[in-house]
Amino acid sequence: MKNRRNLSTRWLLASGLFLILVLISSPILTIPSPKLKVGDIAPRDVKAPQELSVIHKGITLKRQEEAVNKVRPVYDFNTRLIKELKDKASLIFEGVKKVRGEELSQEEKLALLNEELNIKLSKKTRITLLIYSKPDRLEDQIKALLQALMQKKIIDDPELLATKIKEGIEVRTSDGKESPLLKREGIYTLSEAQRLLEARCQGFFPDNRFLRNASYEIAGKLIISNFRYDDKATREKQRKARESVPPVISLFKKGQIIAEGGKPITENQFLALETLWQTTTKRVFPIIMGRALIILILMMGIGFYLHRYQTWVLKDNTLLSVLGLIVILVLLLTKGLTFTDLSGYLIPVAFATILIAVILGGRLAIMTGIALAIMVGLLTGNRLPFAIVALAGGATGAYTVRWMKHRTDFLKAGALIALTNCLFILAFLLLGIELEIKSLWWGLGNGFASSLLAFALLPVFEYGFRVTTDIRLLELSSLNQPILKRLAIQAPGTYHHSIIVGNLAESAAEAVGANSLLARVGSYYHDIGKIKNSDYFIENRIGPSTEYGKLVPRLSSQIIVSHVKEGVEIAREHRLTPRIINIIAQHHGTSLIARLYRKALKLKKEGVEEEDYRYPGPGPRSKVAAIIMLADSVEAASRTLIKPSSEEIEILVREIINEKFTDSQLDESPLTLSDLKKIVEVFTRTLSGITHGRIDYPLTKRIKRRYGNTSEEQSKRRRPQALFGKKGSQKSTRD
Repeated sequence: MKNRRNLSTRWLLASGLFLILVLISSPILTIPSPKLKVGDIAPRDVKAPQELSVIHKGITLKRQEEAVNKVRPVYDFNTRLIKELKDKASLIFEGVKKVRGEELSQEEKLALLNEELNIKLSKKTRITLLIYSKPDRLEDQIKALLQALMQKKIIDDPELLATKIKEGIEVRTSDGKESPLLKREGIYTLSEAQRLLEARCQGFFPDNRFLRNASYEIAGKLIISNFRYDDKATREKQRKARESVPPVISLFKKGQIIAEGGKPITENQFLALETLWQTTTKRVFPIIMGRALIILILMMGIGFYLHRYQTWVLKDNTLLSVLGLIVILVLLLTKGLTFTDLSGYLIPVAFATILIAVILGGRLAIMTGIALAIMVGLLTGNRLPFAIVALAGGATGAYTVRWMKHRTDFLKAGALIALTNCLFILAFLLLGIELEIKSLWWGLGNGFASSLLAFALLPVFEYGFRVTTDIRLLELSSLNQPILKRLAIQAPGTYHHSIIVGNLAESAAEAVGANSLLARVGSYYHDIGKIKNSDYFIENRIGPSTEYGKLVPRLSSQIIVSHVKEGVEIAREHRLTPRIINIIAQHHGTSLIARLYRKALKLKKEGVEEEDYRYPGPGPRSKVAAIIMLADSVEAASRTLIKPSSEEIEILVREIINEKFTDSQLDESPLTLSDLKKIVEVFTRTLSGITHGRIDYPLTKRIKRRYGNTSEEQSKRRRPQALFGKKGSQKSTRD
């Protein structure tokens, strides 16, 4: 149920962030006042919110029409028809020859010829074709007539030509060549072509009326128009002519006054206001939808990254809120700058990446910086240089604070960001993309403004949202912290134990790639609950005590277990970070207090529940918490060893880690078997250095003679209380 509520909360946060970002990025806030007309008095100065290109449609359209009117109509002169018509003539005479070879009467031949031919011919012409002794000569004469006539331009629509020929026409032949024709000379109608054919037939057959009439009829039926208007080609030329005329444009730079308040609106100003209105009001919905889609894609990308690489952030609603709030702040600053005359190079994306890198990690900071740079480009009128500088500065900010240990490092980060910005802007100046040399100052100011903003707001996030940063951890690592001073005074043994655990945990965390600083600081505070009832814990006793030995095991178990709960309460009172509080709550997991459990079994063999002698948990859910659990147990157990060898220490470490593993104490932690192997090596090496032998100084010898071998006596008293003895020996738990 709790996981389901957390999932619902995460979806609610994501939805809210999406809606806020869409609202910030939408052009609704930049929509100008209602349209004005030519001659109206402008109520206020109207400035271009971004670079604005105003197209003078009337002038452009007029110039385009002038270009279109200069295009000559295209006429196709189809010279290929000559061959087609000659082929048709050949087919006619092939039919004639076929019929003439038949053994039929003349009437039957005339009827058959009428069926055989593709054209209808008069009876006289058919008779002439059947009885003329030289049909091949007649065929050649008709083809010559067609050749001569079809080389002329024959048109079927003289009225259309009359309207097109006024300014001249463009003649395109079958081979694609074009030539202008400015007069109607040389163009014939079909009727004019028929008269020309008749005259030619008279010249070919001046003495034979029958051949003259037959050739005139056959050629006349074959002649067709070969000069026609090509509407498609003409329209294509007109389109190209129209497109060749560039639009007449007036360019308004960002911040330039379009219309001055108190003065009448001119026609050019009206066109500019109309363009501004159209680019904002009429396209608001598609712009919103487009930007919303981009925002959705960017959020999904970051969400996928978190799911894949930083699940701990995705599961923490507070950290998600911090991430969303930082993104909102940057976009609000970006939106605000678009209403001013300040340059887009001043947009402090690096401020966001610095904060995210310090709070959530450098990789997530770079991912977020990429998304913010894209949004900067959109909000600044698709200005690529602004987006590139934002991306470069943001990546530099995320990189330079990876090892930030002091708040003064913010100034170093600011200087590097400023340098990166200026180098990119200088490159734009050399390329001619950027024209103003003062842009270098904007890039310089961006770097230091970003670092100062991050420096000012980091404490707000640290204390307002109780997030854990390395800088906050460094502050908590100071042994002058009130709670650590109190621990040193009231529970000195626990204090010393915590310092050693911190050394062990820090080294192990470095080996497995966990946060070593968090491991050390968490170790300092993991046992602060022992401040209450400190004398009950053996490391804080001076000399033997029988007061607590009289308590029944169940009550002793409750006192020991309570130090975890009391530690959490003390941590909350001192406003320690949630990650430290989680370590305090998880550093024992659900471990069994074996010494008291076995004692209870001896006193009362029935009715003893194991759960009454276990810590309530939860188990460690992070690498650091698990490392501190292991370091805590290993350090306590190592106190039972007297001048141990490295092999003995390694055996002890392996036994303790194996016990925690088989007791399912590490099930919820992300530690791998490879990590555990590295931890064994680190613990062994570190403990070998801590428990090495000392030179037996003379003073030590005098103390031994006077008081006896106190180390042996103390070891005899301490050995039964160690976490683990030798194999087969009785084990007990130190808490």
